[in-house]
Amino acid sequence: MIQRHPLTYENALQRAAALCSKCEQCSPDIRKKLSGWGLSASDASRIIERLEQTRFIDDSRFAKAYAHDKLAFSGWGRMKIAQGLWAKRLPRHIIDVALESLDKEEYVRIAIKVISSRVRSNPELLDTYENRTKLLRFGVGRGFEMKLIASIITSIKRKRDEE
Repeated sequence: MIQRHPLTYENALQRAAALCSKCEQCSPDIRKKLSGWGLSASDASRIIERLEQTRFIDDSRFAKAYAHDKLAFSGWGRMKIAQGLWAKRLPRHIIDVALESLDKEEYVRIAIKVISSRVRSNPELLDTYENRTKLLRFGVGRGFEMKLIASIITSIKRKRDEE
């Protein structure tokens, strides 16, 4: 078995900075990595403080990027995004700011796209009350608000009935 030596403060700082320069990171994730590298809690705190001073880490910037990417690429709603950020152990005020930064028109457009895609793959979801309830649960499971999903389902059903 190979014995691993804990990293020195300087080596850990360099590795953490390199990691942060590759992609956006949040301080709880970096703290976890530093702990895994064998650094003490005080050294980890000093490194995170240094990375924040040099703007390698910015939790609000991370949260905004995370929220935008999860909406745009994964089709997640506000509730699921908030849950993901909470799981990262970010403070509530940062999560709220990130959710407020989402473009409202894009948010509704993506919600319509997610529900419409589901209806296209399974058209009978609009036929009965039970199936519409399943569709509603699907949308809520993706993190969208129930009121928004209900209005989208009504709109899609009305449009289909007119055709």
